[in-house]
Amino acid sequence: MKVSIIVPVYNSSKYLRKCLDSLVNQKYSNIEIILVNDGSTDNSLDIIKEYQKKYSNILVFSITNHGQGYARNLGVRKSHSDYIMFVDSDDYVSTHIVSKLINNIGDSDVAVCDMYEVENNKETYYVNYHEFGTSKINFMLSNPGPVAKLYKKDVLDNVSFLENVYYEDLAFTPVVSLNICKVSYVKEALYYYVKHMDSTMRKLEYNPKMDTIFNVMDYLKDNLIDYKEEYQYLLIEHLLYSATLRYIDYSNCKKILIRINDIFKKENNWRNNKYYLLKSKKFKIICNLAYYKMYFIIKLIKKVSGK
Repeated sequence: MKVSIIVPVYNSSKYLRKCLDSLVNQKYSNIEIILVNDGSTDNSLDIIKEYQKKYSNILVFSITNHGQGYARNLGVRKSHSDYIMFVDSDDYVSTHIVSKLINNIGDSDVAVCDMYEVENNKETYYVNYHEFGTSKINFMLSNPGPVAKLYKKDVLDNVSFLENVYYEDLAFTPVVSLNICKVSYVKEALYYYVKHMDSTMRKLEYNPKMDTIFNVMDYLKDNLIDYKEEYQYLLIEHLLYSATLRYIDYSNCKKILIRINDIFKKENNWRNNKYYLLKSKKFKIICNLAYYKMYFIIKLIKKVSGK
């Protein structure tokens, strides 16, 4: 069974060798590594060409900068395999990730493993898959990132990443879940997600492209028509909770916070959402503080917790 590993690359020369070394040294041999150079302006392309000369299973496509969503979609179109895996170019993986996921996928539509979050050389175990109900619902509501997952290619046939938006992962995974009946879960961290200050979502300055979160939530609303409670939970987790925690760091985002609050004034039953009720006390406290616009307390909690 052949596996395509798709890696979008944009100005990641600082991390790229570690990523590629982890891919070319996989214990599972029947793979192709598809590198999409998304208009890099550093020496990422030089590194890519160096590896391409050494390894015959590396395919390279260079394009002008179109963003990660476009690059991933191109990689899927260029794939020659029945299975797809996505890896980000600033991350790296266990050399056993392909073999363990392919050996566990069986008749499932996707295999999922856990991750390590790596920051300042410290590894923190991250559970990538949560039990909410059926496999479809679990996949829909768990971590939306496409990495640390092995997909049967046919589940992606009618789904693609949104392009020219942030949060393309959030738009992708819940919609893919509609094609999924069964998930295999490997309770082992085989993917290393590297957190660094120059990543898109951790930069200190506000970027208006962050506001595409609202476009993504509208897209999910249109696609999850038969999953209203699940959509509401995604709205709670990614807008009321996560987006609020992000926007309060920027002094010029008061109107955006008001916009979030206005959305939840119309979701007057959100506290009764069955998935929200399963969340931690801290999660619920942050959501309620956000709903009542008590942002100064949220900032204090963030400062105390160091996050």
